[in-house]
Amino acid sequence: MNKGMWKRNLRRGAALALTLVMSLSIAACGAAQERLAARAAGNAGVMAHEAVPYSRRPYEHYDPAVMEQAMADFEQACAVEGRDEEVLRLYDAIVDEYDRLATLTYMAQLEYDADVSDEQAAAEQAYTTDIYSEMGDKAAACLKKGMNSSYKEVLTDKMGIENAPYIEYYRENTGELTELNRKEQELLREYDKLAAGDFTVELEGGQWSYSRLEREPDLDDGQYAEIEDALVREKNRVLGSKFRELVQVRRRIAELKGYDNYAQYSFEAAYGRDYTLQDAEELCADVKTSIVPLNNDIWHMDVAQESYDSLDLMEESSTEDILACVGRTVQSVNPELGEIFRYMQDNELYDIRSGEDGQDRMDNNYTVGFPSYGDAFIFINRNNTFTDYQSLIHEFGHFSSYYYNSVPELFQGYSVDVCEVQSQGLEMLSNQYAVDMFGEGAEAFEFESVTDMLYVTIMSCMLQEFEEAVYMEPDMSLEDMNRTFKEIQDSYHGWYYDVYDEGVCYDWVDVSHLFYSPLYYMGYGTSALSALDLWTISRSDWDGAVDTYMGLLHEGLDAPYRGTMYRCGLRDVFDSRELESLAGDVRRLQGLEQDGEGSEVPSQEDAGRAGTNLEGRPDSGLRVVGLLVMAGICVILVFQIMILCTGFVIIWLLVRKKREE
Repeated sequence: MNKGMWKRNLRRGAALALTLVMSLSIAACGAAQERLAARAAGNAGVMAHEAVPYSRRPYEHYDPAVMEQAMADFEQACAVEGRDEEVLRLYDAIVDEYDRLATLTYMAQLEYDADVSDEQAAAEQAYTTDIYSEMGDKAAACLKKGMNSSYKEVLTDKMGIENAPYIEYYRENTGELTELNRKEQELLREYDKLAAGDFTVELEGGQWSYSRLEREPDLDDGQYAEIEDALVREKNRVLGSKFRELVQVRRRIAELKGYDNYAQYSFEAAYGRDYTLQDAEELCADVKTSIVPLNNDIWHMDVAQESYDSLDLMEESSTEDILACVGRTVQSVNPELGEIFRYMQDNELYDIRSGEDGQDRMDNNYTVGFPSYGDAFIFINRNNTFTDYQSLIHEFGHFSSYYYNSVPELFQGYSVDVCEVQSQGLEMLSNQYAVDMFGEGAEAFEFESVTDMLYVTIMSCMLQEFEEAVYMEPDMSLEDMNRTFKEIQDSYHGWYYDVYDEGVCYDWVDVSHLFYSPLYYMGYGTSALSALDLWTISRSDWDGAVDTYMGLLHEGLDAPYRGTMYRCGLRDVFDSRELESLAGDVRRLQGLEQDGEGSEVPSQEDAGRAGTNLEGRPDSGLRVVGLLVMAGICVILVFQIMILCTGFVIIWLLVRKKREE
């Protein structure tokens, strides 16, 4: 394995199911900014944890009758004076029942993702996702009636000041919006099947597919490239067409929500961000001038090939090996994390494996919460490389945040940027124990971790620009999308995706977030920069960095990003000077010249040689000679100064002696 080869694969699934349901979440349907503004600065609270192994947690097809009866009784109780206890009891029943529905919804999602070709699991996932949205809407509308009754004060005290405004000003979904939500989920299930399946094209040699291409050992390079290019175009046509359908559905959702476009809606309502599209655009511009040159320079660093060879051995790791190693690491970071990790293991709250023959396992990694139990579940589709270790560390950061979270599902919002600092921050802190984890492979692992954050930052900005362009012009043709993606990629001086003869990129359809979680990816970039900031702090103040990270976990899932980073003492990445300062600190810690302007990224053909020792480069010998010459000149100057000083001392002594005589 060579340096940087992993960067071509966007391996972060990052709460796929979480964000899938988040698009339907009641907390995402309005008043997100009001809730964030009202949120107290303290801890999110600590949830009581039901230590029940996953195999003993029953799943049943959800019947809404219990919740519907509780809502009917609640409305009747609110119509009569003097029934405070009854009103609060029924309020608790509604909130708890919605927690149960959410837990079952996430369990159904996990079952479906284990094999998306399972028709029964697909039908159950479709049902629970729809009923989750429907009942959440009904519950919020029901509680709003209570807020309009004489029980407003008692209900406000019960909900908390941060949640009450959301209920009081809640707007019930229209029938059209409900149908659009269902249509969106239907399109996503169609995408799942298409993406998990094979693609075929008709060429002179007959019908070709990716599976047949892998089985043909006698093809020359030209034949292989021709067939592969045809398959890439076909995949782009099929998946790109599905993406365009999703864009149209989302355009209408934004219109019904009162927004000019879906990009604006997603930033302000769906994700509750405390920065604007304009802020994101300015950050993308700053990334081009500070992070892109840094990333380019790091490509030329010397990382021992032996270290990468050692990482290759991780391909043989079993799931048990990975769990044991990561468990020791998070225990070393903080004993509390070790306790949470043991809780996760003891209660079987993970599914870490590769797909088996005959199964179409979702190619993603994510974490979902189980609000009824006060914990969460990690889903990882293994790719059998060292990145499986990174994925578990990343997802365990999400798991730990859920573990500390006590917000009921009905009121749960998501600040994706902070959630991703909670995961990517743990990745960067784990570098402290890279030697214990990987031995000789530690150097390569640390290098990959740092460059991963830079790569994710650049990719997030590219995807943000692309998605914003598409949702601002929702009728954009697939051909124009392919061309637009290439033009945006060029502005980042990168070869992150292959460019074809037509001057377009086709492979952007491989990014599942574009389908599942529109405009989510920007949160990876902001959080990656904050994770790098946390890492730079850890190099000089380890205890302080760990304390900062643990504080971030207690912020919950819906803390505003910029405000939270400010409270935690981390840099504002939207400030050009602070971003440049962060880039400078990373340069220093990586041993790069502070004023480096950034060399060009190696070409695609040279990517595999990016880890070659710098001594092999033509200019390295001249650089060494130059340094030796400068050192020699410095030595000569020092000797000359010493001789002059000695002469002055001798003359002074002679003059003094003569005066004394």
